[in-house]
Amino acid sequence: MIEIHLFVNPLGMKCYRCEQDVMRIEHDLEQTKFNYQFIPLINLYTIQDTLHRYGLSANHQQKISELLYQISLDFKAALFQGGKRGRKYLLQLQTELINHQQGYSFELATKIADNVGLDLEMFLTDRKSSLARKAFLADQKMANELKVIRTATAVVFDTNEPEYGVMINDFDYDSLLECMQNGQLQASQDPQVFADKLGKQHHSFRII
Repeated sequence: MIEIHLFVNPLGMKCYRCEQDVMRIEHDLEQTKFNYQFIPLINLYTIQDTLHRYGLSANHQQKISELLYQISLDFKAALFQGGKRGRKYLLQLQTELINHQQGYSFELATKIADNVGLDLEMFLTDRKSSLARKAFLADQKMANELKVIRTATAVVFDTNEPEYGVMINDFDYDSLLECMQNGQLQASQDPQVFADKLGKQHHSFRII
């Protein structure tokens, strides 16, 4: 099984395309089993990238940081009701924010949650919960331990081989396909276990 952990900016057009590439690969390569996660990454780079994309000055940095954080918590809350529904929620929200240029609002978040079939009462509770915050912080910790700094970065594992993980910077459909065809995916560790070992096993982590 191929495991893909794609670190994304929820407001990034490139990341939005990367997410669609992951699903396209899963559809095209029906004989290969995939397990994938979209992981929101919020750091100074993500914030500055968002400011640049939307033509905003540094004065908006705090506002953008808070917006990215709330969208990430909403996504986590949606994931609590199933990975497929959670990813569908994120993609529909991104479609409205990025493609249709709608402003983020509580009303938009709840409308999309309803559209994708989430339990609204549960969603509204979870998006404010300590569990969602802890899940978000765990993602940031993993990114830090894996030394993932920029979004549109994927950490990929093949559970058929025990030794190596691959980090693909500037991830897209072609880069993953090439990596698979060249037999470069070799790792079965859980990403968190792999992250814990990273400091001791630099030789087992390849960057593309």
